[in-house]
Amino acid sequence: MTPARCTQPPSGKAAMAAAQYRAALPVIQTRRLVLRVPTLEDLPVWTSICKDSFGDTAQAAWTEFSYYTAGWLLHGHGLFTVTLKGDDRAIGFVVLGLEWDDHEPELGYMFGAEHRMQGYATEACAAVRDFGFDLLGSGQFVSYVSQSNTRSNALAQRLGAARDADAESAFGPTQHVWRYREVQA
Repeated sequence: MTPARCTQPPSGKAAMAAAQYRAALPVIQTRRLVLRVPTLEDLPVWTSICKDSFGDTAQAAWTEFSYYTAGWLLHGHGLFTVTLKGDDRAIGFVVLGLEWDDHEPELGYMFGAEHRMQGYATEACAAVRDFGFDLLGSGQFVSYVSQSNTRSNALAQRLGAARDADAESAFGPTQHVWRYREVQA
């Protein structure tokens, strides 16, 4: 199957321009990880996770990948590709972003099955949480997590978030809203 044209990496001057734009955006390093702006080379991993975790089509995965990546231009924050130090291949993604119906920035994540349960999500999300506090200046943002997703709910707690009952009332009983608040020193 031939990939869609929109997913082909740029070439020539367009490739140089894309590299220059990415170079202006943040890179976060942790003890084991590098979080960088996505490239089209990360799309197959994103698509695989979306298909496995959510049943998304390749087209739906492309759309989500595109709007989370566009967040950098539209909002000044967006999708990070998570890689292991010394290996530039994507193992997962963390986003500080806004979906079309969000009222405030959301911290979200997804990792391939082979990279779960190793502490990567906690390490990457903690780094993006701290980045978000510094960048946004509001001192707070949220994660939306299905009530049945016990691992993601536990991660939000580990990251210091607390459930926001007022925000949850808008979603009904199946959705938890976890609020991250910057602790002032």
